[in-house]
Amino acid sequence: MRFNLAACSRNRPMQPLAPPIGQSTLSRALRSFAVVGGIGFAIEAVLLTALTQFAGWSPWQARVPSFITAVLVTWALNRRHTFPGRGLKQRSVEALSYACIQICGALINLAIFGVCLRHSSLLRGVPVIALGIGAVGGFAFNFLVSNAVLYSRSRADVSG
Repeated sequence: MRFNLAACSRNRPMQPLAPPIGQSTLSRALRSFAVVGGIGFAIEAVLLTALTQFAGWSPWQARVPSFITAVLVTWALNRRHTFPGRGLKQRSVEALSYACIQICGALINLAIFGVCLRHSSLLRGVPVIALGIGAVGGFAFNFLVSNAVLYSRSRADVSG
């Protein structure tokens, strides 16, 4: 916690300053991004299950439309709720950029998952733990890059 040092010079009790600019906005964005990610996961899980259980698709085939649908839904929700007024003016370019970030996050997720399974007999026996570790890595990448790059400025300040 930061304190107002000027208040000390006038023999008053120290008063806490407001949090640094952007801290509350960042924590709100992080919470919103996590909720939207949960919605995306649920959508992907439902589609994956439906396509494998009822349409006879393999899990790898079903991942393609389930992933694309989840990315499109989370992009729309994040654009509107997590990063309102930020990002690119052209929705198609923003959506494609968002999809590229999500694909990189998914690859990071899979790489961490694979490393966990390769190097830990415990995690090979309980792969859902490795799945969670990978998901955290992918989530962190997706949020950090989305926030710092794609949604770093107001749409009014950005061309493209």
